[in-house]
Amino acid sequence: MIVSTLLWAAFFVKAQQNSGIPPHTEEKPSSQIEDKGPEFPGGMIAFRNEFVSQFRSQVLLAAGVNEASAVATFVIEKDGSMSNITMESNSNRAIKDEFIKALKEIKTKWIPGEKNGENVRVRVRQPLVFKTSK
Repeated sequence: MIVSTLLWAAFFVKAQQNSGIPPHTEEKPSSQIEDKGPEFPGGMIAFRNEFVSQFRSQVLLAAGVNEASAVATFVIEKDGSMSNITMESNSNRAIKDEFIKALKEIKTKWIPGEKNGENVRVRVRQPLVFKTSK
């Protein structure tokens, strides 16, 4: 029996705008609002579960792929939707297509990132790994 597993590496986000806060500031004025990255409702476990429910491992297995890794990049928009979904580190078309398809099927909106109390677009990099085990 083959069991497929999707492993998630650390979750990285990078705001598209600089925070404007000097890097060595030890104390923030009490009136300054802290920047926040985007959050998936229920956390990354909920995001992973939704991704896995959309992922079709049989497509990769049929293409002879037993292991794969890639880095997905996408933007969390101001309204919490995902856009600009791409794979930046795998040349296998079947792998790229299946990872992108699964991400595009996620309909739950994120809680958007914030800068100075305003919603902002945030680029996300998410390493993905697919492995089969017997």
